[in-house]
Amino acid sequence: MAVAKLAQLSKTKIMVKYIYSMLLLSTLLSCNSARKTYVTNNNLCQYDDPVFNISKDELQLNDSISKQLKNNREELVTFDNDYYNNKYYKFEDGEVTNKLTNKQLNIGKWILYAKNGAIKRVRIIYRKGKKPIFKETHYDNKGNITQTIDYEKGYNICYAEAIAIVKKVAKRKIKKYQITEFFAAHNNLNEFPDVKPIWYIGLSKGNEKYENGYYTKGQIRYRIDGVTGRVLKKYRFGGWKKQK
Repeated sequence: MAVAKLAQLSKTKIMVKYIYSMLLLSTLLSCNSARKTYVTNNNLCQYDDPVFNISKDELQLNDSISKQLKNNREELVTFDNDYYNNKYYKFEDGEVTNKLTNKQLNIGKWILYAKNGAIKRVRIIYRKGKKPIFKETHYDNKGNITQTIDYEKGYNICYAEAIAIVKKVAKRKIKKYQITEFFAAHNNLNEFPDVKPIWYIGLSKGNEKYENGYYTKGQIRYRIDGVTGRVLKKYRFGGWKKQK
């Protein structure tokens, strides 16, 4: 009788261990699957969009644009619609910056041209954080690439993936405050190699209730792990107390 009880107890322990192992495996697979949905998802990052790339026509400043800028014009807008805005700025030293903005993505491509019209540098900017993202490219006077700076070095999560994560975890607040724009900035491991790859995503623009709350309490922001996509912290940034 005792032997039978011990055998039954042993079977129960084995079954409990098996169930625990299966639950643990299921949890791990679930976590990995969730992370993979945010890792290098080019559909979200949209790196194929023209704003992230340089065409052959952009390697040299257009002669027509150059002539128009010479007519005592420091700024020239070539087109402005619901999707794109394109501006040229001429500096006193003769260099020209072309600022092409994808309004839907809030991404800007800033192209710097030398005095002779040759491309010098391209920088990609997330405009709601005013920070460079993706890659910065430098050229010589023949249009050859001399240097590339990867601002997302050490990251698996791009700006759009980090925003997508916040859209999920802050779904209620986004709906409540009618958030339409998001702040995005991140740690630059090129400049600070010892820091962790972290995105700082904020609920940037919303309804009047949120705007008033922002000025008093600060903007709602989230810290997102740039490798795993894990939400590290929710906090307020900026703001000030009302005067009594």
